[in-house]
Amino acid sequence: MQNFNRYFLPDRRIFLDNVQYETLQTAEKAEKRKLNCKDTILAQRSDKWVKINFNRTLSFTPEGVFRLSVTFGVLLPFNPETKDEIDWKEVDLAGAFRENCKPLLAALMSRTSLLVAQITSSVGQNPLITPGAPPAAEPGTPS
Repeated sequence: MQNFNRYFLPDRRIFLDNVQYETLQTAEKAEKRKLNCKDTILAQRSDKWVKINFNRTLSFTPEGVFRLSVTFGVLLPFNPETKDEIDWKEVDLAGAFRENCKPLLAALMSRTSLLVAQITSSVGQNPLITPGAPPAAEPGTPS
């Protein structure tokens, strides 16, 4: 999709949508635990706006220590002058957002990273620093 941003007004609202933190008690003692970090982008559409949710979930394998999920969202209000140029039912909104709104995605990711660090350091431990921006495109690949 060319110029995804032209279909939306510049008035965008970023908000904290959800935080879930659960301390886990485990019966078995694991020698090593692997920290998993999974990012997900979901999109919802109405007649007036598109809502994008960026979620980061942290968990361990084997399960233990804690499970943390942080979701930030952004509302993108449609531009009434250009909105009807596209059949929005046919558009992969999450994919189009990921490819065409990198500065806005970076803002959601950096807020998420900061909140994850604050939550994981709240009991006196070192903070977990998760990616604060989308990975850079490899040379020779379109961005």
